[in-house]
Amino acid sequence: MLEKICNASEKLFVKYGIKSITMDDVAKELSISKKTLYQFVEDKDDLVKKTITLHLNNVNCNCENVMANEENAILQIFLIAEMMISMHQNINPSLIYDLKKYHPESYEIFKQHRENAMHEQVVDNLSKGIHQKLYKSDLDIEITAGLYMGLIEVCLGQDIEILANTPFPKKYQTLINYHLSAITSELGKQFIENNNQEFINKFKEYANQ
Repeated sequence: MLEKICNASEKLFVKYGIKSITMDDVAKELSISKKTLYQFVEDKDDLVKKTITLHLNNVNCNCENVMANEENAILQIFLIAEMMISMHQNINPSLIYDLKKYHPESYEIFKQHRENAMHEQVVDNLSKGIHQKLYKSDLDIEITAGLYMGLIEVCLGQDIEILANTPFPKKYQTLINYHLSAITSELGKQFIENNNQEFINKFKEYANQ
């Protein structure tokens, strides 16, 4: 039941932001009473914390599956990008702001995930790409990973006013193109040219939704 509550809450938070959603809204979404809701969460802050924890665990699990089952570093990026766009294509740009301002403990959970699990995955991908000669051999892995993660957070939030009204799929597709253009070797660029049409078409579908 707690998982159902978190999934319903995530759906509302992603669409409308966190601040505007009340416990009544969550109970209504689930067709349960607030009394039942409070059997599983203490208050809204606890609900946000449990929801973000479950969400990040799911994201991490999905990313780890991609990393384990796909050897090619460039295809790893495309597959994770497809997953991220599918999960966040209708994200409300105020979500990260609301998380940071009104639920600092939950934002800290998000921040720790970014700085640990996500950082490790990006570093692994960069190392793999260099080893496969798909990425430039002289990349500074730590700086490149930090810049990439920072740009992902920009895509999720509203910190850059000029991007505030740009749909997440379009921002993320541009980020992936930007990132790969900067890090790929000539071999990597040739691989993308020969193999990424399927992913380009999928990104366009999401961007047009």
